[in-house]
Amino acid sequence: MWIALLLSCALDGSGPAPAGTPAADGAAKAGEIATMAAEVDALAHELTSLVDESRRQVADGRSTREAEIAKMRALMAQIDEKNAAIQQAVADIQAEARAAAGDPAPPAEPPKRR
Repeated sequence: MWIALLLSCALDGSGPAPAGTPAADGAAKAGEIATMAAEVDALAHELTSLVDESRRQVADGRSTREAEIAKMRALMAQIDEKNAAIQQAVADIQAEARAAAGDPAPPAEPPKRR
């Protein structure tokens, strides 16, 4: 009996979920979040490079400290914006999962340690 169960699991289609199913929709949303996370990662690397380059430019007199700080703040604002979008997308997925499970209440906050 166990062999038949294992065989049936092995023969089951393991390809992508059919379009329009909740599994396919969830996979698409997860893919969108992964894309946004990759964008944040790229911006973070860009910020790290900018810090190094800004130090050199200020030290060489090619730029002012204020100008370089403004560039960094602009890049950090982009990172914050994309991070907020990721957090909202994750919260939306969690809310949809709770609703689909018939549990409309968000999970309780863990007690804070003193």
